Amino acid sequence: MALNPDYEDDWVVLKCTDPHSTNPDADHVEIVISTRDISSWDFPEILTHQTLIVKAHRNRLIENSSYFHSLLCGSFSESCLNSISVQWNLETLMSILKLIFGFPVDVTSNNFLILLEGALFFGVEMLLLKCKAWLIDVTSLKGQCSLQIELDDLIHIWRFGIEHVNDFIPELCTGYLARNFMWALCCKSFPDIPYNLLISCIKHPDLTVDSERHLADALIFWVASKSEQFESLRSTRDDFSGILKEIRISLLPLWFAAGKRRCCHFSKFTGESIDSILNLMVHPSASMNEVLRGNDSLQVKIRLTQYTKKVDLSGCPQINSIILLVSMLPCTFSTDLLLAKVAKKFSTGLGCLDGNQCQIAWSVLPTLSFETVEKVDISNCPKLYLQPAIECFRESFPSLRVLKDAHSLKFKITKLCQMLQKFPLLVEVDLAVDITPVIPSQVSIVSSSQVLTLRNSTAPLEVDGYPSATSMLDVSRPLLSNVTKLTLEGRIDLSDYDLKSISELCAALCYLNIRGCTSVTDAGISVLMLRCAKLHSLLVCDTYFGRNSIMALTSVPKIHHFSARQIEKDPPKSLAFKLQVLHIGGCNGK
Repeated sequence: MALNPDYEDDWVVLKCTDPHSTNPDADHVEIVISTRDISSWDFPEILTHQTLIVKAHRNRLIENSSYFHSLLCGSFSESCLNSISVQWNLETLMSILKLIFGFPVDVTSNNFLILLEGALFFGVEMLLLKCKAWLIDVTSLKGQCSLQIELDDLIHIWRFGIEHVNDFIPELCTGYLARNFMWALCCKSFPDIPYNLLISCIKHPDLTVDSERHLADALIFWVASKSEQFESLRSTRDDFSGILKEIRISLLPLWFAAGKRRCCHFSKFTGESIDSILNLMVHPSASMNEVLRGNDSLQVKIRLTQYTKKVDLSGCPQINSIILLVSMLPCTFSTDLLLAKVAKKFSTGLGCLDGNQCQIAWSVLPTLSFETVEKVDISNCPKLYLQPAIECFRESFPSLRVLKDAHSLKFKITKLCQMLQKFPLLVEVDLAVDITPVIPSQVSIVSSSQVLTLRNSTAPLEVDGYPSATSMLDVSRPLLSNVTKLTLEGRIDLSDYDLKSISELCAALCYLNIRGCTSVTDAGISVLMLRCAKLHSLLVCDTYFGRNSIMALTSVPKIHHFSARQIEKDPPKSLAFKLQVLHIGGCNGK
C-alpha cells in the first residue's frame, strides 16, 4: 500500500490478522485506522473486523518494541518495506499498540496471560513491567480484597511461568496460594492444582490454615481425587501420596486421626498419629523434651503466620500450654537455647512447666505477635488451661475478637470479668459446658450471692436498688467491655453476683445464653436485663427465670436517664419491644 510521500519515512503500515480467529460473524472487510487517532479508536467496532490495516509511527514502534526494532532496523527484508504483516490476537495487539503510543492499558486476571505473552513476543518492556507490577500487587494484598484471581486463573498463570522459565511468576503464585489456602480448598478446581505447585505451597513459610485438621482434610481429598491418575501413572502414586508426610500428625484431633483408620490414603499415618497424640496426653513432659532435643519442634508447632485470622485447636486433647508457647516462638529460635533458658529459670524441663510457670516463660522468651488473629477456638482441649492461655493470647493475639473454650471445667467463672478486660476488642465469648447432667428440678437455690436477694414479685423492680459489684469491692469502675455475645450455657458456678458484674462491664451485650445455669436466681437475671439495654437475644432455659425477669422485660427505663434530644429522637422502649429471641423452656422461677 502506498503512503503519502511526506510520511513515507516516518510511518509504516501493519496488516494485522488473527490466525486463530474462529468467529463466524467476523467482518471480512478490511478497516484502515491510524495510531494518530488512537484516542478515538472504537475498540468494539474495530475488533469485529477480521483484518486491520494500522498506520503506525515507525520510530515509536522501534523504540518500544524489540520485535519491531529487529524487524524494521535489522537485516530482515521487511526493514526496507513500508508495509509488514503481523499475525497475533487482535485484541492483545491493539492493547500493545495503545501502550506503545502512550495510552493506558488495564491489566486484569482475565487478560493478564495474553498481555504477558504478547509483551514477551513483541518485546515490550513497559508492558512486561506493568504485568509484573499488577501480579505483585494482587498477590500481596491482605484480606478479601486480595482475592482478585480465580484459582483456575492462578493455575494457568503458574504453568505459564514454569513453561517460560520465569522465576517471579511461580514464586508469586505459590505465595498467593499459601496465604489464601483456606479459600482455595473451597474452590471446585482445588483438585486441579498441580503437584509441584501444591507441595511448594505446603512448604511455603506463609502457608495459612485454620488448623492442621483442615490441611489434612484438604490433602487427603486432593490425593483421593488423583486416584484415577494413579491407575494410569502407577509410578507416580507414591510421589503424590507422599505429600501427606507434610501433615503435622501430632497436632491432629484424636477423633480425626482415629476416624481415618480406614482411609486408604492416610491409614499408614494413623497409627503414628494416634501414638504421638496419646504420648503428649499421658507423658507431656517426656514427649515434649524428646521432640525439642531432637530438633523436631516443627512437628508440635501450630501453624501461625502474619496472615492467620483463625486458630482452631478444638478437639485436640494433647494441646497444652507448652505447645502453645513453642508455637509463639520464632522458627529461628534455637530449641537448645529454649531448654537452657527454661532450665535456668525454673530448674526443670520445659515439659514440666505448670500453668503459672508458662506465664512467666512467656515474659522472658521472645514470643511473636500475630496481629491478624481474630478468632481462637480451644474447645475440648482439657490439657490447655485457659488462665495461662489468656496471658499468651493477650500478648500474641492483640486483635482477638472471638474466644471459644467450650467444655472447659477448669476455668473459674469468677475470673470472667477480669479476662474480658484484658481483651478490649473481644466481642464474642463461648464458655459453655455440657448441661446434660444438670437437673434443675432437683436443685433448690434462693440466692447464689449475698449481693442480691429475691424481692417480692409485687415490689417495684429498679436496677438502682442493687449495690454495684465494683462498689462492694471498693475499687474504681472497670473499663467497659465490647462483648456483644456471651455463651455461658451449663455453667452452674455462675452466680447472681457474676451476672451483676457482667451487667456492669458489658454494656454492649446483645446475646446472652445462660441455659442450665441453675445457680442464678430470678433476681439476678432481672437485674442483668435491666442493666443491659441492648439485649435482643436471651436463652434462659432451665433456670429460675420468673416474675421479676418478666417485669424487667416489660419495664421502661426511667426518662431522667435520657436527654431530651434522645427522648425526642428515640423514645425509651421496654426490652420486650427489642427482643428477637427468648428461650424460657424448663424454667422453675415463680
